[in-house]
Amino acid sequence: MWAFLDGEFVQEKERLVQLENRGLTFADGLFEVIRTLEGRILFFEDHYSRMKKSAEFFNIEMRFPSEEARRIAVELVKRNGIEDGELYIELTRGTDPHRDHRYPPKETRSTFFMLALPLRKIDSTSWRDGVKLLTYPDLRHGLCEHKTINLLPNVLAKNFAYARGGYEALMFRESNGKKYATEGGSSNYFFVKDGVFYTPEVDNILSGITRGKVISLVEDLGYEVVEKRIALEEFFNAEEVFLASTVSRVMPVRAIDDVSFEVCGKHTAKVMRAYEDLFFSAR
Repeated sequence: MWAFLDGEFVQEKERLVQLENRGLTFADGLFEVIRTLEGRILFFEDHYSRMKKSAEFFNIEMRFPSEEARRIAVELVKRNGIEDGELYIELTRGTDPHRDHRYPPKETRSTFFMLALPLRKIDSTSWRDGVKLLTYPDLRHGLCEHKTINLLPNVLAKNFAYARGGYEALMFRESNGKKYATEGGSSNYFFVKDGVFYTPEVDNILSGITRGKVISLVEDLGYEVVEKRIALEEFFNAEEVFLASTVSRVMPVRAIDDVSFEVCGKHTAKVMRAYEDLFFSAR
């Protein structure tokens, strides 16, 4: 398989990233996962723009402008013969041979690489029958609005769900003795109550690209969307629940812990159809 690393196409098996890279030693970096379909890269500019904004926030050099990065990505997908797949992009602060907590000298170049991979396998019945979520405490840091490579808490949450027959975790934080929902290990969540759509506000959670597309589609369908701090109990008392992510698209939720929901509810079904129309026509 081909990869792209710091200006050239390389064989992925060559493993050319140095061990002292700050992405390995400090998780000092950012990433994006972008869907590819029939050789097309979907919503590339949305994802790349988010990475660029975070790179500016963390003062990490962005090596390639958007148009050049897109051109490279298209070539990488073509070289690997990826039809239905995922484009993974990572940007780190570069290599620091001294492993110093202080930032390396300004002349240190950032590390930028891309991988084009086949789509991970998901049971196709998940969109028909819905999936199960398991609640799990949100153990992450205070910069979740940036898509950093600090993903150990997300890994713990998702594997907690997998080990119990779930598809994803619904993470929560506690404030004044009350639990409120945040997001999943790699998903955003919505629920429907009395014809109104609710989703957790962007309060130290990642504002997902798919989340933003879904909000726009729901409003275009004539529904009201409420973004607010949502108590975990509100999800349990919902009529319909669904998740949204780059890979899962819009997927209905049939249960959270031991609480079941209608699948597929009429409101969720409309959003699923609208997103599929957008997804399969996107470039």
